[in-house]
Amino acid sequence: MKNFNIKRFKCLLRWTYEHDKHEFVRSQLMGLLGFTLCLIFFQIGTPASQGYRMGIIAYVIGITVGIICTGSNMYYSMKTRDDWRALTLLPASNLEKFLARYASALLMTVAIFAIILMADVIQYVFWMIVRPSTETFIISRFLNGSLGMAFSHFTQTEWMSFGCLVWMLHSFYLLGYNFFRNTKYSWVLTTLALIILTAGIVSLLTWLFPHTGNTIEISSDDWVAPTLALMVTVFNYWLAYRLFCRRQLMGIFINM
Repeated sequence: MKNFNIKRFKCLLRWTYEHDKHEFVRSQLMGLLGFTLCLIFFQIGTPASQGYRMGIIAYVIGITVGIICTGSNMYYSMKTRDDWRALTLLPASNLEKFLARYASALLMTVAIFAIILMADVIQYVFWMIVRPSTETFIISRFLNGSLGMAFSHFTQTEWMSFGCLVWMLHSFYLLGYNFFRNTKYSWVLTTLALIILTAGIVSLLTWLFPHTGNTIEISSDDWVAPTLALMVTVFNYWLAYRLFCRRQLMGIFINM
């Protein structure tokens, strides 16, 4: 079978949409309810003029969840062996199946960011009713706060480095989701693996370069960091695809 065919891929995308839509709608409604309650309850018990600060914390948590969910929810609708069997029997190549599942996860992430904005509007209306003249959009405070101001001063290279690092983080969760069989808690296992990996790399660098001190200075025009991050990201995508190709219906702990 040809590895990629655009017409066949379009049919596969339609099948994926029909298969995922009920789980997609259910999860997004639950996410909207949960995030709206977070934005509201995080501001309860704080002065009206300062309540938005806790809302910003909720915003950061929501954005982080959105980044993680892209990689760690590639198979969010594949809950039974029948689902996997149906995917396996589809007349499409492994590359097309992998890209279709990834496209579904990307759609969920777009929906998550839309939910964050919708929840912001709902909490604005809620506080406008409860305590008029003190309501505020969290996103405006977030963009005009210290974190938003720091981002506004980023150079082009710094934005490139930040984007590559976020993309690399996402690729690690994509790889972990294809490596660990437990799709429900794979993000937890991936997070633990990342913590152990980061601690190991820091310890190794400290051992190899004991006289460099605790900081490493990197110029804002240095392309080494984004280049390395991009290389790691491409490798993670390739390995995630290879693991997807080797995935079977057996319920083992890891996918090897």
